[in-house]
Amino acid sequence: MNHYVVTQYVLITILALALSACGSGSGPGASADISGKSISLSITSPASGGNVETPDETVVLSGTADSTTGIVAVSWVNDRGWQGKASGTESWKTGSIPLEMGRNAITVTAEDSSGATTSRTVVIKRESGGTGSVTLSWTAPTARTDGSPLTNLAGYKIFYGRMSGIYDYQIDIANPGIVTFVIENLVSGDWYFALAAYDSNGLESDRSNEVLREIS
Repeated sequence: MNHYVVTQYVLITILALALSACGSGSGPGASADISGKSISLSITSPASGGNVETPDETVVLSGTADSTTGIVAVSWVNDRGWQGKASGTESWKTGSIPLEMGRNAITVTAEDSSGATTSRTVVIKRESGGTGSVTLSWTAPTARTDGSPLTNLAGYKIFYGRMSGIYDYQIDIANPGIVTFVIENLVSGDWYFALAAYDSNGLESDRSNEVLREIS
């Protein structure tokens, strides 16, 4: 097992950020209805929508579709740039879909003979299943960007992933006294790490400098 020590200094701490959240307008139970012609689609494996976690490098989706005019095609696309067609119509199954480390959103779409379509999305999170580890160390911030004392430091967020600037994983450390953390079960290859601090009001700093470590 490989251990690396990364010393990170948070030079700029808490910024006055206004945070907001937005949601998606489509859900796993939605269906299309065009000109009174009903069409439906279900993902039955590996799960009926929602989130799935796996260490596997690929996944196969299967399910059912139905329409009053007949299903003519079922296809899929993911947010990693892959797409393909499923075999079957009313009962369908994809081939092996590649999974990248972290979050993979896969959307399946069914089309009927009238041109109506409906879609479902499942999120597959590929977890690292390796044996490597990295020890991160940093210095706790003591001041805000305007120079005033930071008196309500509440914790840190560690961001990491396999590509520079793209962090598929996040760890929330809700204890300002912790300044060392070990991340385990990392597969071999390059890993990128960054750190942010936050206060008791939820205001979060800019991320620290990015650190690269190679796991062998």
